[in-house]
Amino acid sequence: MDELSLREELLKGEDSTRQFKRELPSAAAFAAEAVAFLNSSGGRIFVGVDDDGSIRGVPAERRDAQTQLIANACTHNLTPPSGVLTENVATSDGLVIVVTVPEGADKPYQTADGSFYVKRGADKRRVSNRSELQRMFQAAHAVYAEARPRAGSSTADLDTAAFASFYRTKYGGEPPGDEPSLLRELNASRLARQALLTLAGLLLFGHQPQKLLPEFTVKAVWFVGNDRSATAYRDSRRFEGNLAALYEQSMAFLRRWNGRVATSGSFNTPAQAEIPDIVFEELVTNALVHRDYFIADSVKLFIFDDRIEIRSPGRLPNSLTVEEMLRGIRRDRNPVIQSFAYDVLNYRGLGSGILRALKAKPDLSFAEESGEELVATIPIA
Repeated sequence: MDELSLREELLKGEDSTRQFKRELPSAAAFAAEAVAFLNSSGGRIFVGVDDDGSIRGVPAERRDAQTQLIANACTHNLTPPSGVLTENVATSDGLVIVVTVPEGADKPYQTADGSFYVKRGADKRRVSNRSELQRMFQAAHAVYAEARPRAGSSTADLDTAAFASFYRTKYGGEPPGDEPSLLRELNASRLARQALLTLAGLLLFGHQPQKLLPEFTVKAVWFVGNDRSATAYRDSRRFEGNLAALYEQSMAFLRRWNGRVATSGSFNTPAQAEIPDIVFEELVTNALVHRDYFIADSVKLFIFDDRIEIRSPGRLPNSLTVEEMLRGIRRDRNPVIQSFAYDVLNYRGLGSGILRALKAKPDLSFAEESGEELVATIPIA
């Protein structure tokens, strides 16, 4: 980086990818800044620069000490250890040390005292909320929401008929009939842990999963107009049941809207769907199977006069971007649910669902809102 490029960066000010420091006071202080970048999208720390972007310079006698402090912090103050790149840029106002911190490949990172940080704008924020930490570990494949055993559950919560039907289709035989053997089978399939059903087990084969998982429902609203805050609506439903039931009820709601349009004014002309059915199939399946189950919230189906929104809790998994998703790149968040869902849902797809939906409806779009919700928007006439 030359002086001109450096000054152009400084003119942009501090944000989630740039941090200015007149001096690094300690290895611990640097580690906190580095952890925030590693747990977010990476960035640069400019040492020798005031908060307003003016260059003060690192004194020559402090240069080696500052670079050694950075090296020591990366080795001893980061867990897991991580490397950074440093570059000394000479300017007319003094030397600036540019530290480039990549987005971490082994998230989540923490400091030597066990603190987790993420970037929020120009500042860093310490993460102490249990659910947010769980999501960070989920992104690192260290823990999965679907694998958590649900307190108070047992094989009595299993829809035995649904599980038997699945088992016959999947494995070509009858499931074990006695309790110990059934539990061994459920544990081997990661649908139970010890004597408790996991979240995946309840969602896939639970008889009434909302008794233990009341937050995992689908809320569907057909609004009057285009305003989500409106109180007028044509229909409003709350769907409960296992994933297969949620899928069927959601599809029925959307198909009911979809069948309202006739091809002409003729009484005898059958109604014709405005949106290809495959679009709803793919997006509803994606919302139920790939949502973040660490977030205690429902999937939402919102129908407006000009659009349909399918809102799924959570960001895209494991640093996946919307642009990557639109090119068919995938990341698994719920591998057990994903493995079995296509055997229990009345669904025709075999993966690459987003690409299939886009082929049928090229103007649909996706966006992450507030970092906690993925929104698929289907424009309608």
